[in-house]
Amino acid sequence: MIGSTPPRILDASALLDVFAGNREIMQMLDDVDEDQLAAVVPTLALAEAQAALASSRSHWEWIMGLRSLRSLPVTDDVAFAIGDIAAPRIRYHPVHTALIGPLMIAQVLYEAKLMNAVIMTRVPEAYGGHEVSIHTLE
Repeated sequence: MIGSTPPRILDASALLDVFAGNREIMQMLDDVDEDQLAAVVPTLALAEAQAALASSRSHWEWIMGLRSLRSLPVTDDVAFAIGDIAAPRIRYHPVHTALIGPLMIAQVLYEAKLMNAVIMTRVPEAYGGHEVSIHTLE
């Protein structure tokens, strides 16, 4: 049944609507759980939704465990493609500054803490308030 219907991609706003109990998205998720429809969640959408919700991981388990729902990881190739798509928005947007996006900063902090690593950066202030080692590039 899934084959003839295009899959649904849930962005961060759709994921927030799941937690708000949006009727339309809940019906769609019922269809996903019954293998009537396929859905995917890009991992960056998941990260942005989690940043907005600050929900416990257990709240996500039922969504991510639905039968026909898959998460889409960011591989190297996908990261390059995403970067190319995002570049014009970052370059010309008055709020988003290139090189200090909150999700990138969060991943760098997470990995630095996990590996007890030194962060190499030209923008050390992006990591303020965190106990990590930083090497500022000149």
